[in-house]
Amino acid sequence: MRFGMSFRESLRGSFWWLDAPVDERAMALSFEAQARDVREFLRDKTWCVAGTIQAERLASGCTIEGTVGYRLIEERRLPYRFRFSGDDGRRYELIGQKEWSGFAPLESLALLPASLFDDRGEELARATLRFDLRSDWWRHVRSWSLFLSRG
Repeated sequence: MRFGMSFRESLRGSFWWLDAPVDERAMALSFEAQARDVREFLRDKTWCVAGTIQAERLASGCTIEGTVGYRLIEERRLPYRFRFSGDDGRRYELIGQKEWSGFAPLESLALLPASLFDDRGEELARATLRFDLRSDWWRHVRSWSLFLSRG
């Protein structure tokens, strides 16, 4: 048996297609990030993610899977990478990263700028997502847990 750890996070904001930048649409992500083995996490610094995405006229509660990297100490960033199938049946990938700033330590980790790619790797859209520090902070802190894992 090994020790694992997990947390939950919700992000909300908007996205816009590159060919229609003034047509903003709502987007929300909700997920659980897990590291099933703390020792392995300390080596590769990667959380496995599962959750859902709501993206106006693209994905209605579709399942996401992916990773969140913990590169905060050595690179001052948290890279996010999620895959999902849209309502149209096509595969998409949302890639972004939070970048820590000493001038605004909490606010910088609450902002996730990201890009949306199709299954050929072409960038289709950009997104700006935020973690709501006022309403979600305590819920996020309480979501952290340590558990026993079989591997």
